[in-house]
Amino acid sequence: MTFGFDERSAMFGVTPVENQFILELLPEAKAEYVKIYLYGLMKCYYPGGDTDPDQMARELNTTPEEILSAYRYWERRGAVRRISDKPPQWQYLNLIQRAINGGENNPDPEYENFSNAIYDVFDNTRRLHGNELVTCFEWHEDLGLPTEVVIMLLKHMAAVKGKQFKIRDAEKVALEMANENIRTIEDAEEFLSRDRKVYDNLRQLLRKMGKRYLPSEVQIAMYRKWIREWHFTPEAIEAAFEQTGGGDPNMAYLESILKNIMEQNAGGGELQARQVQQSAERADGLRKVIRKLGQGSVNPRSLQMYDEMKALYPEEIILTAAGECRDARRSLPDLLELLQSWKKRGLETPEEIRAHLDAFHEQTMLLKELQNLWGTGDTSRSKVRRDMLTRWTAEWGMSRALILKAAEYAATAKDPMGYLNSILASYREKGIRTPEDAEKDHAGGKTTSGKEGGSGNRGVNAQRYSQRDYSAKDEEVMKRFLEQNLGQNLAQDMTENNEQNGGESDA
Repeated sequence: MTFGFDERSAMFGVTPVENQFILELLPEAKAEYVKIYLYGLMKCYYPGGDTDPDQMARELNTTPEEILSAYRYWERRGAVRRISDKPPQWQYLNLIQRAINGGENNPDPEYENFSNAIYDVFDNTRRLHGNELVTCFEWHEDLGLPTEVVIMLLKHMAAVKGKQFKIRDAEKVALEMANENIRTIEDAEEFLSRDRKVYDNLRQLLRKMGKRYLPSEVQIAMYRKWIREWHFTPEAIEAAFEQTGGGDPNMAYLESILKNIMEQNAGGGELQARQVQQSAERADGLRKVIRKLGQGSVNPRSLQMYDEMKALYPEEIILTAAGECRDARRSLPDLLELLQSWKKRGLETPEEIRAHLDAFHEQTMLLKELQNLWGTGDTSRSKVRRDMLTRWTAEWGMSRALILKAAEYAATAKDPMGYLNSILASYREKGIRTPEDAEKDHAGGKTTSGKEGGSGNRGVNAQRYSQRDYSAKDEEVMKRFLEQNLGQNLAQDMTENNEQNGGESDA
């Protein structure tokens, strides 16, 4: 007679799991190991033929190596017993019987040797047992750290944090050592020496911050990142701390400062205290500009623009330009364009720039008055040429009062700007310099021709004079400025004039 379950019983049956496993062994185990244990337990109750690690790995969507690692773990915990290596076979142990026998089982020889080597690390002041010892063995087995390296790590942690340190804190260091492929005593000595310096430097930093407690693992991890991944020197980190500005500084705020500095120095290499100080001065300079401008923030892009500004002019001139852009409600990119236009025109000193701006603002007021005088209903009547204003004032030496008087006579012409240019060219030839002389000339009817408004050859000849550009911006910048200060119609007219002149600036 033979007995057994129907082959479908495994699907519809149940697998008993002892509460002792759930309460004592499951909480400390990796989820993958628990999955493998439970699957094997089911196979004990519903065998269905032999199951090798390869087949089991396929069914559980894992690897054969993970299967073997899991059973070595459960063997160390006394939940299974190895009865064969080739092929690998384990017997599940009754956990109640295991408890009655004091947890005795047939231990993994490698684990037993490792346990003996670790046992006396702390000179009888602390013993690693149970889960602690299993965790340390996993550093050896799963992370590939030699036993001698694990011993060095444990002694290092005891020296740094005291003999009652938490194993999970040591595990973070073990993971870093594995990531750096630490496999020899010499490599471990160099790594742990660096780690000790990290710890000592962090304690020194915390004292500077007024903190008297020992560093936490979170703080140590942050400091390691600053040193090893962001490449700051300890001196650079302390220099960055000086930028926190008192109060109650914390590690998170300091990290935000370091991150900004790192992003500003994306070229790589170790970041020294000198670079941190330069970065602070650079950010302070930009903040002055932003305060003067009335808008903006310190970020990598704005710092890049500030560097471009500093390559053009000193701080005094940059702040002057920022004031101009603030009045026109313009942004940091507009400020950079303005400075570039000044450099293009050969303006170098604060005195030259102030004279340039004075002329520009005088012209702006005159443009407004001409616009008010002529109106803007007909766009053809509102085309005001700033280069002509420059010619009349800077080259011909005509006063604002004389220009406005002549503008009254040109107001009814089809092309007021062209006719005004003809009138003023006539005044120049006749030596007329005052509004009173202009009135006399107009009364004599010698320069005007009513609504015909002919500009004649005089206007053409007058335009042949070389002109100095007194605008505050290049064409596009000027257009935006005028839209804010003079009205969109006038700005559009000036742009159209520029296009009609073959691209030559009217500004």
